[in-house]
Amino acid sequence: MASTDPATAGRTGGRRARGALTADLIVTAALEITRQEGLEALSMPRLARHLGCGVMTIYGHVDGRDQLLGLLCSRVLGGLEAERADGIGGREALTRFALALHGRMLQHPALAHLLTQRKLWSPEVADLVEWVLAELTADGRTLEQAVTAYRLVLTHTLGAVLYELPRTGADQRAEYAAWWRHTLADLPADDYPLLHAAGDHLGRAPADSQFRTGLTALLDGLGTP
Repeated sequence: MASTDPATAGRTGGRRARGALTADLIVTAALEITRQEGLEALSMPRLARHLGCGVMTIYGHVDGRDQLLGLLCSRVLGGLEAERADGIGGREALTRFALALHGRMLQHPALAHLLTQRKLWSPEVADLVEWVLAELTADGRTLEQAVTAYRLVLTHTLGAVLYELPRTGADQRAEYAAWWRHTLADLPADDYPLLHAAGDHLGRAPADSQFRTGLTALLDGLGTP
């Protein structure tokens, strides 16, 4: 039966048929590797093994890992939606943007790590940022104030995701709670009464509500109407 995986289709005897590889298939394979093994596992030799081709064959479609990461970012960010509507105000625009990006980064953890390493851009993101800035300046902010608000919300979203990723899986939640129990057990209760009293709260893994609470507090602090 023919392979149903587009990244591995077109192979013959474990190797890919000549001319069967495309840039789109390369990006699909790179995305699969990052999902399963993490961004640090993505290398040209690893990608070649996954695709069943030679490393130089990949270089016939992408210039190198840096360009590959850019293509990967464009793929993940493609179609990012934030329920755009004109006239909803800067606060609501920032909220919708943050929630959309937060959800996409949790869905594709590599995106969060890429955001800390390189400039990420795509036509979809350009449209979103243009819309956010338009809503913020329509509220009476200067363009500089609008950019500051956008960057602060972006930073909050990225930081929240990086904190959540290693703590939100079912096994990770249990491990996180167990770590707090063991940590508090080593602390004298008389010396650290508040930490012991807060044990149940501290051992609770971050949830979506925590991100939303932080976002609300940030927007309140910015005075975003």
